[in-house]
Amino acid sequence: MIYKNKSDLLRAHIKSNDIVLDVGFLGQGIKENDQRWPHFIIKKFAKDVYGIDLEISPEYKQNPHYLEASAENFSFPVKFDVIFAGDLIEHLSNPGLFLDCCKKHLKPNGKLILTTPNTFNLFNLTEKLSKREPTVNPDHTFYFNSKTLTKLLEKNGIKKSEVNFLYTLGYEHKESWKKKLLNMLYSFLALFTDKFIETLVIIATL
Repeated sequence: MIYKNKSDLLRAHIKSNDIVLDVGFLGQGIKENDQRWPHFIIKKFAKDVYGIDLEISPEYKQNPHYLEASAENFSFPVKFDVIFAGDLIEHLSNPGLFLDCCKKHLKPNGKLILTTPNTFNLFNLTEKLSKREPTVNPDHTFYFNSKTLTKLLEKNGIKKSEVNFLYTLGYEHKESWKKKLLNMLYSFLALFTDKFIETLVIIATL
């Protein structure tokens, strides 16, 4: 399945009675007052919402539902129906520690939703033809595909239940003319295969 954007992804997997943890909630490359902000969407649909980020503003520090902490070492007094980590795992020093924290905080049959760049997306493959390495966010520490991320989850006692893709991050960002051309190309290819889509979506359970 290919989700159009993060908004569609979250709407599909968050129910009105869910307690949800959003890990790295202040990131996502979008301003807090934008209705496409994933945390805004989660708060709109979930029963109760918690959040973690490395640095949070005073307004969040005063709220016990929010924690200024590393994704690799956090603790809440509740367990969650859904933990969402959008474009986070590729930034971590030790993703296994992060998954261990998620495992401790998920309810039985709880759902972990991860999004991360697809290593073999069309943009990376095209850039590899003209450069030694594709353009990458300087803060990224890992490349993932469905096989490696599935194996990482299994080694940490978490089952993969779905592998999907995300067509677009769902917000405005500057793109070169080459990137815009590639967007049109992979939107056409998506009619036949999802393997070149830019963002990987893993839905996992305990």
